[in-house]
Amino acid sequence: MSGNLSIEERERYLERLAALLERARVQQRTMTYLEVADALAMPGPKRIHKTTRLLEILLKRDADAGLPLRAALATSRTNRGLPARGFFDRAERLGLFDGSDPAAFHARVLEELFKPRTH
Repeated sequence: MSGNLSIEERERYLERLAALLERARVQQRTMTYLEVADALAMPGPKRIHKTTRLLEILLKRDADAGLPLRAALATSRTNRGLPARGFFDRAERLGLFDGSDPAAFHARVLEELFKPRTH
């Protein structure tokens, strides 16, 4: 991982990220990348880049496990409440998104995330 995080540090940050996004999911809200980086106390330099890299790893893990994409809960302050391009690029590479309507895809993922869970 770029940004000088060791594998152990990365895994600790991923655990904290998963817990943070689970709280956001339960509250049915999104968070900006800056809010996520701040909540994780992500060190600089390039703290947003490190945060988005963790989100991409989590997205792939969720996709591999057949789970709703929790990374969709992190959004860009400057992209009309949508995730940044990297989220959509990764989802497209994983065969989850056809690239045609990012806003509709994001809305579907959020709908899935915000559905009450039964278990």
